[in-house]
Amino acid sequence: MTVPNQEWMEGELYFDFSQALSVISLDGHGQGHGMSHLMKAVDFVVEWEQELWLIEIKDPEKSTIPKQHRVAQLESFHQKLSSQSLLHAELFPKLIDSLIYLGLNQGISKKPMRYLTLIGMSSLQPPFLTVLKDALLNLHGGCLLGRPTKGWEKGFDVHLFNLELWNEWFPHCPASRIEK
Repeated sequence: MTVPNQEWMEGELYFDFSQALSVISLDGHGQGHGMSHLMKAVDFVVEWEQELWLIEIKDPEKSTIPKQHRVAQLESFHQKLSSQSLLHAELFPKLIDSLIYLGLNQGISKKPMRYLTLIGMSSLQPPFLTVLKDALLNLHGGCLLGRPTKGWEKGFDVHLFNLELWNEWFPHCPASRIEK
C-alpha cells in the first residue's frame, strides 16, 4: 500500500487525517516541537472543525519486533498496563507536556479537546480499556476532569482504543496497519 502522507504514520500505523484542518506531529518526526530533551510529547495534534485531538499511539504488536522477542515484549507491555506505569510514566506526562507546549506556542484552543490513545494490541478488550481510561482520568486528583471543585475550567474527553475500536468510533479518520 502506498501511503499518501508519511507524516501521518506512527510506526506501522497509518492514520487518514485527510479531513482534518491541520495535523502536527509533536513527537520528533515531522514538524515536531524540537524539545524532546526537555518535554515529552503526544504523537499527533489534530485540529478538526469542531474539536482538537491529542493522540498517543502505543504499538506493542508491531512486526519490526524480532520474533524471538515478541512474547517478552507483550509480557512487558501487559505489566506496564497492569501496574499503571504506562499511565503514570507515559500517557499522563505526554499529555501535560504537550498541553504546556501548545499553550505557550499557540494559546489554548477554545475547541473541546480529546486525548485519544490507540494501543495496537488486538487482545485488549473494551472493558479493560474503560478501566484504563478511568484510571487516567483520576490521576493526580482527577485534574483532567477539570472543575467543578478544583482545577481548570476546561476538561478533556479521554478515551483509549484498540485498532478495531478506533475504526468503529472514527470512520472519518481510519487507522490501518502497514507492515514494513
